[in-house]
Amino acid sequence: MALKPLKDIPEWWELCARYRYDIYAFAVEALGVTPTWQQELLFESIQFDGSRTSVASGHGCFGKGTKIRLANGKWKRVEKITINDAVMGTDGFTPREVIKVVQGYQELYQFEYGNGSKNVYNKSHILCLVSLESKNGWKAGDTMEVLVSKYLEWPEETKRQFAAYELKHRKFQPVKINSVTSLGEGDYYGFVLDGDATFLTADGMVHHNTGKTASAGIVALWHLLFFDESITMFTAPQIGQLKKQVWKEISINLSRLKAGPLGWLADYVGYQSELVYIKGYKEKWYVFAKTAPKHQPTNLAGNHADNYLLWGDEASGIADEIWDVALGALTHVDNRAVMTSQPTRNAGMFYETHHKLSHRAGGAWIALTFNGEESPLVSKQSLEEQRQKYGSRDDPQYQIRVLGRFPDRADEFLITKRQSEEMYVGASIFEEHVFGYVITVDVGGGVGRDDSVIAVSKVWGEAQWGDRARRVEVVDVPLCKNKDDITELFAKINECILKYPNATLVVDDNGAGKGLGQLLKKHGIWFMPVYWGGACFNNDNRKEYVNKRALAYVCLKRAIESGRFKVKTKKFKVKIQDQIIKIPYTFDEHSRYKILSKDEMKRQGIKSPDLGDVFAFIFLENVFYTEAYENVVIADDSPEAQERAERKSRFDQLQEAAKALEK
Repeated sequence: MALKPLKDIPEWWELCARYRYDIYAFAVEALGVTPTWQQELLFESIQFDGSRTSVASGHGCFGKGTKIRLANGKWKRVEKITINDAVMGTDGFTPREVIKVVQGYQELYQFEYGNGSKNVYNKSHILCLVSLESKNGWKAGDTMEVLVSKYLEWPEETKRQFAAYELKHRKFQPVKINSVTSLGEGDYYGFVLDGDATFLTADGMVHHNTGKTASAGIVALWHLLFFDESITMFTAPQIGQLKKQVWKEISINLSRLKAGPLGWLADYVGYQSELVYIKGYKEKWYVFAKTAPKHQPTNLAGNHADNYLLWGDEASGIADEIWDVALGALTHVDNRAVMTSQPTRNAGMFYETHHKLSHRAGGAWIALTFNGEESPLVSKQSLEEQRQKYGSRDDPQYQIRVLGRFPDRADEFLITKRQSEEMYVGASIFEEHVFGYVITVDVGGGVGRDDSVIAVSKVWGEAQWGDRARRVEVVDVPLCKNKDDITELFAKINECILKYPNATLVVDDNGAGKGLGQLLKKHGIWFMPVYWGGACFNNDNRKEYVNKRALAYVCLKRAIESGRFKVKTKKFKVKIQDQIIKIPYTFDEHSRYKILSKDEMKRQGIKSPDLGDVFAFIFLENVFYTEAYENVVIADDSPEAQERAERKSRFDQLQEAAKALEK
């Protein structure tokens, strides 16, 4: 039997009057979902006609250390989960792909269960519960989802009616909640899943995550159902991933709608891989996703409707010319727009929606941000830990991740002139530390291109911050020459190895350095190779740095800022300072540091920072040192000594160094 046109049904118009301006009520009453407080703020902003909403936010669900069951049957602590992981679905065999990781600060609660397990959740975590008896409108066996904050407000009688549940022997079994203990404020961690947001912890308990993708799915269905002949368009730099997430969320909410009191309304929704639409109006009443290459912004042109909603995800990474076209389609007074992103750069349309175009400045955009320092839910201890980690409140990542605001960048370069001067000031930083030597080598291309550089440094510590934060003193730069002479480099490295006991050798043997690497291997000289264009090894570092090069340079910058990096030789001082203050950086759409490539620097007229590179190598992951086992006589840097040294052949120098070791 053919469906009657939706607009011809009086009950539908009544639902429009009920839900058109109340997304929260639609989520609760029609979908059976209790939104988080972040979602509630978002819904309130979006629902009024002509709204413009720009969001810089995100949250997780678990306390640090919570064990998450992976799809392979193993487990991993929640703070170690990465976008490369797949967690176990609630059926015990279907993988749930992790597409994003998030963290934040909020009040935490420890739940203790009748099976002896414990879990720590943040206040906005969604509990998955089952009714143990038929009571208060619920039937025994009915499942529900509720915020921790809402659960805590329940009377004891209601709490006793519901239990958590676990997957055991391929069946769901209720598990009573014995007690809930407040742990105060602290860090929480979570992740966004591709599609179904339910999964298992290591103990088999069923859990649920939510986030802006879940919000997008609710909003898309709300806009489709209650605005006649509406169009909703999603766009993002990587539209395939976003579309996959949102379509799955729409599908989940359609299932919820069908199982609820408005189940008949779900019959009017057509669902295809490229389009979600109202049956009978497929050509003019739908939800779709589309992106545009940076140089073809007109790909987004041509979408106009009385009821049009535009949603841009990772908005900071969308080019302004694309925004010009996309926002230009909002020609009707009822049209809505939403931007969601991390505040990664101090320019562009997303940035302006939080500044001169925001409601605070008299503009049209409702800018939603969350400042951890101003929140009563954030502990002083957590804030102090973050300040130690990032070095200061002025660090761009502290501003993005803790303050929830755009970074205060004085210029486009990572290290300032003042900081470059402070590298040469102050006493030794190794009076109370047993250090080791690290020799770092960068091979230039020769023939007027990059320099070949060798640096020798005292090193102590292995951490990025805290009591064991790495300390470095550069004691010598024995070579910085624009000459492609592998033999000379090899001889100089041999000289340094003989001169500095137990030294760790770090060599960039890529590109022009391949020949040197082969020569070192041929002579049985062990070295640590540099491959800093790839992703970081450590999961936490992957969340903060685009690659190992970015990590190395940012750690170098923070060491300079905190007085943990000093240069104790005057060799090439002018050249070092000139290079170190010209390291351009930016942030990607995930708020990760990115250092411009050498090709990008060249296009901006910036020479290769070869001296800066050998300093940054020391801060790479897995660059270790061995404690020096004897004192070293540092070379005489005087012009007279250098002149004497130049009179000797490289062979003579190696012979003398070898004889010195025999004594």
